[in-house]
Order: sequence, then structure tokens, then C-alpha cells
Amino acid sequence: MGVWIGDRGLFLAVDYSLLLTFCAFFVFIGNMGRVPAFCRFLERILEGREIITCVGASQVISNVPAALLLSGFSGDYSALIVGTNLGGLGTLIASMASLISYKHIARMYPMEKGRYLGWFTAVNLLFLAVLLVLTLW
Repeated sequence: MGVWIGDRGLFLAVDYSLLLTFCAFFVFIGNMGRVPAFCRFLERILEGREIITCVGASQVISNVPAALLLSGFSGDYSALIVGTNLGGLGTLIASMASLISYKHIARMYPMEKGRYLGWFTAVNLLFLAVLLVLTLW
């Protein structure tokens, strides 16, 4: 256990921009959750549309912060869980794991990152559409 504490290279290898991005999402949702007009908007849009709202929010602020934000405005936790799990598909930002994979590909194969992003987005949107239709049907 003590070996990694003294390994400065380990701390230099951390992707701090990704870490800060993820933290910024949580700060953002914490602040937005305190804005009365935004809270009223979430209450109106979420009621009876938890799954689709979670999917949409996940595309913009990632699925984990979306789950935390929206959980304060609905008691239908089953729909929130399904929506945020499905919401991990779609855009690159929908899941931090997807963003990590893209950054890895971009670093390892910089000439292929555009093609990877195109295929990634197409396949993810296809899976999201199919699963969303099956879920809502």
C-alpha cells in the first residue's frame, strides 16, 4: 500500500482535466438544483417522463450527475435508474467511461480519432434508439 503513495509518476499520470470536468458536472447540478425556476421546470418535465428526461439529461451532463440531479424531483426510482442507464449511451459525454475511451483512442491513434468518434456516436445512438423503443414499448 505504501508503494504507490511515494510514486510521484502515478500522480503525474492522472488525467486531471477529465477529473475536473467530472467534478464540474457535480458542481453544476448542485447549483442548478438550487435555482427555483429550474426546479419547477424539472418537476413539470419529469412527471411521467422520467426515462426520456433522464436519457436527455444524460446526453448533456453525463448519466451519473443526471441521476443525482433528477432523483430529487421524482419518486419513480425504477424509471430514473432505467433512464440514466440508457442515458449512458448516445453522445460521448453521456458516460464518463465513453469519454475516457475516446481520450485513450485519441492519444494512441490521433489520426483515427475522428473516425472513431463517428462510429462510436453512430453505434451508440443506434443502440440507444433500439433500447429506448423496447423500453417504452
